[in-house]
Amino acid sequence: MTPPAVPGTFNQAQYDDFLAKSGDVYARTKYEVLLRWLRGRGPQRVINAGCGSGELSNLLAAAGHRVVGIDPDPTYIKLARDRAGDRFPDSTFVVSSIEDYDGPGGFDAAVSTDVLEHIEDDRTAFDRMVQLVRPGGAVLVTVPAGQWLFGYHDEQLGHYRRYNKRAVRRLVSDTCTVRKLRYFGGTLIPVCLAYSKWLRKPYPLAKVGGGTSLVSRVLNTMLAAERRVPLPLGTSVLLCAERKAAAGAAAPARHPATQRRAA
Repeated sequence: MTPPAVPGTFNQAQYDDFLAKSGDVYARTKYEVLLRWLRGRGPQRVINAGCGSGELSNLLAAAGHRVVGIDPDPTYIKLARDRAGDRFPDSTFVVSSIEDYDGPGGFDAAVSTDVLEHIEDDRTAFDRMVQLVRPGGAVLVTVPAGQWLFGYHDEQLGHYRRYNKRAVRRLVSDTCTVRKLRYFGGTLIPVCLAYSKWLRKPYPLAKVGGGTSLVSRVLNTMLAAERRVPLPLGTSVLLCAERKAAAGAAAPARHPATQRRAA
């Protein structure tokens, strides 16, 4: 496996993968899980680390969150800005890696989807995300699951690794509490094996998931069910961690909606 030759640059396979996200039912359903995890917290100030083409950033903005998207490659930042356009004027996009971001912190949430597997020192990148959120803030991460599924797809996208839940939990330092940790995409393990491991070809998910064929409808139904009911294995691991308050500090104020549920 060969990771990107130059830090902060992506190859054609990665560019095509980013562009396909808007038509990929797998990516879209995975994003919906993260959006649901944020929903009870009210409008948030969110940093989208490794925002790529801005697909998730725009979904976050459409849900009422104020978004700062960062990515080390200016090509993707321009694409993200163009896609946000006039629809989301409060969204900001900055050329920066996670580790080097030096803008204001104190975010309510940090979100990173399918990014840490591209970074050799993933622990440092995760710790930086934690530093960027306020005490009580959320850190939401997705990464590809199952090192035994590592194949053509991972090689083309420059992945260093795939994960299981235990490996993701090890990323979380004692400054955080794990709130949610689950697999997603278990129904797609046969597709991953067939295309990435055996045929060594790109996944067909964007084409299949975006159509109206019987296969597309079945896939949509299976992923919609899995969004609600996790399976014991998957092709992605999803994490929601919460930054702890410093010892002796007052507990962070909760959003009114959360206070009503707790009452």
